[in-house]
Amino acid sequence: MNGFVELLKYSNPALAADDDDAEPAPTSVLQAAVVESLALYMSKYEEEFQPFLGPCLGHAWSLLTSTSLAPHHDLLVTTSVRFLTTVACSVHHHHFAKAEVLNEVCHKIIAPNMQLLQADEELFEDQPFEYVRKDIEGSDADTRRRVAVELVRGLCRNYEVQVTQLFSANISTLLEQYKQNPAANWKAKDVAIYLVIALTIKGGTAARGATQTNALVDLHDFFSQHVLCELQAAATGAAPHPVLIADAVKFVSVFRVQLSRAVYDTVFPLLLSLLASPNPVVHTYAASAIERLLTVRD
Repeated sequence: MNGFVELLKYSNPALAADDDDAEPAPTSVLQAAVVESLALYMSKYEEEFQPFLGPCLGHAWSLLTSTSLAPHHDLLVTTSVRFLTTVACSVHHHHFAKAEVLNEVCHKIIAPNMQLLQADEELFEDQPFEYVRKDIEGSDADTRRRVAVELVRGLCRNYEVQVTQLFSANISTLLEQYKQNPAANWKAKDVAIYLVIALTIKGGTAARGATQTNALVDLHDFFSQHVLCELQAAATGAAPHPVLIADAVKFVSVFRVQLSRAVYDTVFPLLLSLLASPNPVVHTYAASAIERLLTVRD
């Protein structure tokens, strides 16, 4: 195990990737393989691995906080976040129990990796059907955002109150940023919506969407204050950013079981109007949402 730790600490500037490289550097590939092996040990041999967990977790943490949002770090980041999720869901979750540790994880690891990256934005604009396929079919399992969502859910298993409180403040800040300059800060609201989805879902299925939710999140208030307005603006031609329209439609689709009959009466005409949207992601999401809402029974 000491060999694994040394590999996690290893650094060689001569092998480092350039900022504009898409492919990971050899050291990143090696360290990602090491972290993946640690996660496997953790899941298979929890008791035997316990003496080594603290140092290994610390080094994986250091790797995460030292990486950038550059694509060549994606492999190492996603693998390391999965390792943290494995620990958070295990009997050794006490490593995250301290308030300062949770704060660090939420604000230095989860929040940055929830951002819509340049590659995601380009996929939305240039390959919309691939964007839809990855999201609706769940083939985005290796993205930073998806693994960050899974870490939120893992932490909420044992620290739901603390994590909800931490991110509630963060969500409020993001929404205030958007309010001050919607055109320039639309990505802040995109992150806020995804954080609410991640915090709220405790269980669900493809057929029914969210079936178990976090009671500490006021879902209906968030919908009425921050989601419905995007759908209404899109329907009236006010043209919010297409990503936000897609986010709003996804929110309705995911929480279709929790929404009231009155909300359905309001939302259905808005979704129908979005079928005429020139944006492929928006009208595809709208069609999918309508289909799923029609399957919900009182």
